[in-house]
Amino acid sequence: MGNRLERESNAELLRIICILIILLHHFCVHALYPEVLQLNMAGYGWDSHVLLFMHAFLFIGVNCFILISGWFGIKPKWRSFINLYLIYAFYNLLHPCKHIAKALLYGDGFILPYSVHDIIMRVIFPFSHGHLWFMDCYLGLFLTAPLLNAAIVHLNKQQHAFVLLLLTIANVYFGDFWSMELINSYGYSLANFVYLYFIGSYLHKYISIETINNNRWKLFGSYCVFGLLWGVCSLLEAYSFHVPHWHAFAYNNPLLLLTAISFFLFMMSWHFKSKFVNQIAISMLGIYMLNEGVIKYGFLVPYAHQFTPVIQITFWFIVSIIFFIIGVCIDQVRIFLTKPFWKGYDQYIKNKGLKCLERIKTFIKYEDFNHGKEIRNS
Repeated sequence: MGNRLERESNAELLRIICILIILLHHFCVHALYPEVLQLNMAGYGWDSHVLLFMHAFLFIGVNCFILISGWFGIKPKWRSFINLYLIYAFYNLLHPCKHIAKALLYGDGFILPYSVHDIIMRVIFPFSHGHLWFMDCYLGLFLTAPLLNAAIVHLNKQQHAFVLLLLTIANVYFGDFWSMELINSYGYSLANFVYLYFIGSYLHKYISIETINNNRWKLFGSYCVFGLLWGVCSLLEAYSFHVPHWHAFAYNNPLLLLTAISFFLFMMSWHFKSKFVNQIAISMLGIYMLNEGVIKYGFLVPYAHQFTPVIQITFWFIVSIIFFIIGVCIDQVRIFLTKPFWKGYDQYIKNKGLKCLERIKTFIKYEDFNHGKEIRNS
């Protein structure tokens, strides 16, 4: 954690922005404005049209998140894996707790959608019992990162660009244009995460910081232009003017990819350090899990189109900010509760593990030495 607090905060601020716009997107299309996701504007007010258009700038959160991972590189360590495990287990346990609290509040008794066995399984085996698409894909990316990193290290610029070309053909042409589900339909897949990881690593290796800094506002302009094009195409589709091969809410949509890359580079052009921003950014994955795996959207569904357009949009924005703040507070509690475990891990498990590895290495060297000695003697 120490290194994280010392490094620049531009990527950490981007993580915070990503989660905020993910919340705005989820609360919009799954609760307050479901017609936006369906591209069905018939009979709805101007606020629905505005929010559909705005999604060019709200649907880039996941792509930017993975671009950050590609930029810095995922370094799989036992500590990182255990931390991911603990986050998942904590929020998997929080979901049954929500139902218990609801039962107590409304006096329905302890009627849970899970058996005790289910709850135990969700905590002990969170990855296989959480059923969150982003977490499943991120886990796959985490586990394959050593292979991807080895490939990236040994690729030169031309080879890396050629790999990106092949991945673009697979993910965009076959995946998005032709919706080949087994390759990468709509981008909700490990294949898209690997694609974004290679893009992020290429940008980091071959686009200098000076170039990014000097083109900051051009990048922001590109972000606006590509976003506007996405918004226009989506509105045309919503009004029954068919746009060939158009899949608006697909993470491998080429306009959306270009919008995300432009915004990512724009954010990376700013340089500052903030311990507060870095500390808050640690909780972003927890906020996502609270949103997707625990609270979800049901509490907002009754408020769909209940107010005038201006009030409705204001309500949507304020609820997202409040949820974000509550999510940070809950995840900081999780961090506090796991501190004793990490203290024990650093003092006992980690140290003993390193000593055990050193003994194994010493034993192997000793065996190799004796084996070589026996060969020479023979």
